[in-house]
Amino acid sequence: MNMPDLIAPILEQKKTKIKRYPCYVNRASGLGYAVPMLDGCLRRGVYERTHWAEKEPVTPELQLIFDEGNNQEQAILKDFLAAGVQLIEQQQAFEWKQYQISGHVDGKVLVDDDPDGVSNMAVPVEIKSMSPNIFNRVHTFEDFKKFTWTRSYMCQIMLYMLMSDIDQGIFILKNKSNGMLRQINVELDYELAEACIQAAEKINQHIQESTLPDRIDDRTKCKDCPFKHVCLPGIDFGAPIQIADDPDFERKVKQYIEGKDAAKANDKLWDVIKEMAKATAKDGELNLVVGGFRISGKTDTKGSFRTKIEEVE
Repeated sequence: MNMPDLIAPILEQKKTKIKRYPCYVNRASGLGYAVPMLDGCLRRGVYERTHWAEKEPVTPELQLIFDEGNNQEQAILKDFLAAGVQLIEQQQAFEWKQYQISGHVDGKVLVDDDPDGVSNMAVPVEIKSMSPNIFNRVHTFEDFKKFTWTRSYMCQIMLYMLMSDIDQGIFILKNKSNGMLRQINVELDYELAEACIQAAEKINQHIQESTLPDRIDDRTKCKDCPFKHVCLPGIDFGAPIQIADDPDFERKVKQYIEGKDAAKANDKLWDVIKEMAKATAKDGELNLVVGGFRISGKTDTKGSFRTKIEEVE
């Protein structure tokens, strides 16, 4: 009996959702990748607007993760509604013409801002779903600095607070694995907010003058940039990065890194991880992010698959 492949049609359908859109402003959701204070690259910020048509498209697998994040966000909004928590201005669009910044906030919650409760302020709320390993490591606003993509969240909520003319914000985080929620209250960081505005101003100036910022010095960061083929043509960065949402794989990697088992058992666990990595590799090479870990691998001249695990910081 020839069993049908039920996954392939889904991946094909996801390909139809992968599109590039013109980008004529600094999007709040992506500006954090360009802020030097957040270890970002201004050059990438310029390319986002000048070379959007050449941006490296995401994979169908990554699109699945994006869609799951959107589904998780909608689930939280439904939970808020069922619990009687009212979020106003959901998906409200913002535009800050002075700095050519645009964005949309997930919602706002009304909070009493005086002892008599006479007036309310609308506090921006951002909802983010995360793999268990990331969720377990983010407990404060400062913890968002641990990962490249969570650093971009920091800039995003700073801009939403500035555009709302308010000095408070809220993150709602969700563990994708078990549904646990965490609230992180945020106060306006004036230094960070200023750094985000300055990044936007510099990007605008480069675009106006048809110039480019200097490249960053750390080429290891360039490997994951969707404009690396534009900025550094001809350089082989190896296998494209894959992002896996695989709790079992992640659990094994974390267990091995922490070395909870006896040496012999840990060696066996490493063998299992290597086989899982090899099975995930494409054309004998692997560049995979699972939770808070990057797993790289390559088949050597003798046919052995060499695997390396690094913690993503």
